Amino acid sequence: MGILVKNKFFLKKGMFIFAGVFSAIGIVFNSVAMGTDYWIVSKGSLSSSETNITINYGLFNGRKTTEGQLDLAPVPYSLTVFCPGGEGVCLVSCGTTDVEQKQEFDYLRFGKTEYTCKRATTALKTSRSRLVQLTSDISVKEAARSEPVRGNDQFMDYGLWVTTLIFLSLMLAFQVISAGLCFFNAVTVPIEMLIGPMGIYLANGVVGLTGLITLSLWGDLFSSKLSSELAIQETILDVYRMSSSNLGYSYWFVLCSLIFAIASSVCIRFRNSLRKFSNQNVVGVESSTPGGMLY
Repeated sequence: MGILVKNKFFLKKGMFIFAGVFSAIGIVFNSVAMGTDYWIVSKGSLSSSETNITINYGLFNGRKTTEGQLDLAPVPYSLTVFCPGGEGVCLVSCGTTDVEQKQEFDYLRFGKTEYTCKRATTALKTSRSRLVQLTSDISVKEAARSEPVRGNDQFMDYGLWVTTLIFLSLMLAFQVISAGLCFFNAVTVPIEMLIGPMGIYLANGVVGLTGLITLSLWGDLFSSKLSSELAIQETILDVYRMSSSNLGYSYWFVLCSLIFAIASSVCIRFRNSLRKFSNQNVVGVESSTPGGMLY
């Protein structure tokens, strides 16, 4: 402990750097969680034949693969989370365009024209932000709609999905703030309290809160619906029986990101403890020095 106290650079700057690195690692984990397609991982089989299906998808996109006895190789299909406006539910659609996704949704929701999934080609559709396009850009007359033939429980809950995205985005934003404050404090001494150690504590506190909410929201969505009904055509039509459904590594990366936020706060707390210990030692040495020795 004494060596750490004597090293002023480590005491004043080093722990801020460590805290900033931990925050930066948390940003990486959170970004990977948002961008990867393994929030849900499931396997199943066709009820009437020995055809297996493997599914994985994330907050925006995913993939499913079917394989039967007559298939020379697994048949892949791309998936996209599709949330038409005004319905309150989302479909994990195998359509490759907005028109196809809308057609599949109308078929499954309202029993309209049948839609068959098309296998993925080598030129897969690139991922795009569904935060910007939360509703379909296909104009459909209200008179064309009919009563749903399938209940909300067979689809993904739109409210929980979009709330998960909001809190995950807030978590990422405050992680960036935390990392920025850590590195800022490593190179300068701020005057304002909110951009000093207190600001780092508050930013990491918000990261922790939003991270817990994100994990709880998606965990609730999984346990209440997606563990049995995957919001895809195969489970909505009750064609495939899913043998296993689990939360994938993308979901658990959010927990890892949360742990690094805690580690960042621990570094700042450890720095403050070292400073107090150092100040106590200095005061102790000064008070024990005989007055006559100074002259």
